Amino acid sequence: MVTSEMQAERYLKHLTTIMETGTKIYPRGLEVREVADLQLDVDPRYPFMTFKARKYDVNYFKKEMCWKLGASQYDQEIMKHAKMWGIVRNPDNTFNSNYGQYWFGAQSGLWSVVTELIRDPDSRRAVIPMLNAKHLEPWVVDTVCTEAVGFRIRDGKLHCSVHMRSSDSVYGLGTDIATFSFLMFLVHALITPSVQESVGLGEMKITAMSSHIYSTHYKMVDQMLSDGIEEFDPVSMPKCEYDEAMYLVSKRGKGMNECNPRYALTRWLIEQS
Repeated sequence: MVTSEMQAERYLKHLTTIMETGTKIYPRGLEVREVADLQLDVDPRYPFMTFKARKYDVNYFKKEMCWKLGASQYDQEIMKHAKMWGIVRNPDNTFNSNYGQYWFGAQSGLWSVVTELIRDPDSRRAVIPMLNAKHLEPWVVDTVCTEAVGFRIRDGKLHCSVHMRSSDSVYGLGTDIATFSFLMFLVHALITPSVQESVGLGEMKITAMSSHIYSTHYKMVDQMLSDGIEEFDPVSMPKCEYDEAMYLVSKRGKGMNECNPRYALTRWLIEQS
């Protein structure tokens, strides 16, 4: 069984591979070290890469996840919590990287994969497409990094495959792991009552065409690798069951203060540490 320390070591190995074998390229004039088609195995029970040198803010993740539950590409509330959103905002004031619009919005990606897995537990079609041709037009600033998120049930467990065109392995991936884990918790909870046999929670594989580290993060990463897991403080995210998953999706990230006391994931999401 994977432990939080083992997951932390997987992530450090991922960073080491990029720092030691990555090719230097200069997209938009910024130096990065890049490894192509690198894969990271993730146990969704340990979604936060909370190393001391990284200074990961779990409270920020909670705000971003509530924003994504809202599923609106027009919602600019997130700009209050991170300056980078003001930089990537499109000329029409939209955000393509609010992943919730593909999962909980008009595209109904969450319900698509849930109904497909209930219909056929051996399916290979439970996939949520995210990157589309419009995101690659010249005027677009916020080009979606994730191409698709797919789910499958194998050996009695729900597994997740994430395919990305581009992954900033320090800041971007740190939040992406937790975001995809949250989605995986929802899918797992929503399929469990309807699949005949009990479905366990499996693992996630994240594969990126470009996994990279920006030169501005080299010093931070060197410190993380030097510290190792001795400076890793594990933080978990509660799982949820069917009724809570339905509640979270229906509330769209708003007005959850009066939630059922049993809803551990919801209470965790709205609490600030």
